[in-house]
Amino acid sequence: MDDRRTEAAHQTAPARRAELLASITDLFGSAGAAVSPPTAALFSEIILGVFDELRPDERTFLVERIVDLPNAPAEILRFLASREIEVAESVLRRSFAFEEADLAALAATLPQDRLCAIAMRAQVPEAVSDALLDRCDRAILRLLAQNPGARFSQRGLAILVQEATQKLAQRHAAARENQEERGQMLDIRCAPPVPRSRRSFDPSSERGVVIAFPARPHRRSDPGHSEDGGAAPNAVADVIATVASGDRMMEVAGLLAESAGLPVELVRRMIAKPDTMPLAVLCKAAGVSDETFAAIAAIRGRRHGHSAEAIETLVRAYQTLGQDDAAHTLRFLRARQASDEVAAMPVQQNPAL
Repeated sequence: MDDRRTEAAHQTAPARRAELLASITDLFGSAGAAVSPPTAALFSEIILGVFDELRPDERTFLVERIVDLPNAPAEILRFLASREIEVAESVLRRSFAFEEADLAALAATLPQDRLCAIAMRAQVPEAVSDALLDRCDRAILRLLAQNPGARFSQRGLAILVQEATQKLAQRHAAARENQEERGQMLDIRCAPPVPRSRRSFDPSSERGVVIAFPARPHRRSDPGHSEDGGAAPNAVADVIATVASGDRMMEVAGLLAESAGLPVELVRRMIAKPDTMPLAVLCKAAGVSDETFAAIAAIRGRRHGHSAEAIETLVRAYQTLGQDDAAHTLRFLRARQASDEVAAMPVQQNPAL
């Protein structure tokens, strides 16, 4: 950048200030990755030195340009993330120039009102989602779960399952309370019993007969089954349904592995193979609904180039797969995994007696 373009902004007429800053920003952006560290430092010094003196409309104009810079300096991004929410939200949500480590550090330290913007980014790496989840904010957790571009580590998935478990427990408690309250007391206002031949009522009587009905016993269903014979709601299946809607098969594999008690990498390899049996067994054992499995099968079908007919056949097979058959096959897979682990263990030449 030449000396004319880097003159001090406070010495420039206000009418030209926005135009000058826009010109400097465009010039910096056009250099791309070829920008030298001294030039980046000079650009940062100019922007940081005049930003707080700008009018609101000038700030908005400048921020919109900086957000689109693929080479925006980290110092400027961190500075803008700490300004008023209108500025910070735009930068945190849209700028692709953030390094993952910088974004994770900001997610761990910024005030709560900035975290939503990070959670709604087009791409949220695992390290960033972990930092956001560490803040223990349910609104942020929901945004991440619903964001197709958010990735989750196994620890992050465990937090999602824990939250889903709490929600299910609350729903079950509310349902039980409602069931216990419903129809417990029936108040029939009438006269005292009289002989059948004298059917008459005293209209002036305000007394009533209160009839107590016993509480309807809560019937426990078998594990993994609802009372109507279908799969019972469970936290893992709920989270799988959420992440699968975002086309996140890596997360689906992580959740299935956690549910089945198998290594994540093994499950990822299993469901990546042409054989669809392991995927169906793992999903059925985890209590995944037919609708969610259909979505998973469609995702997998697109990635493997399967026809619509093949996907439909797989879904129909899943619907007929019994829970007991899935549990039996899963036990076999666990046993085989344990056997493989034992076989892979190094043999000691002189074992201690």
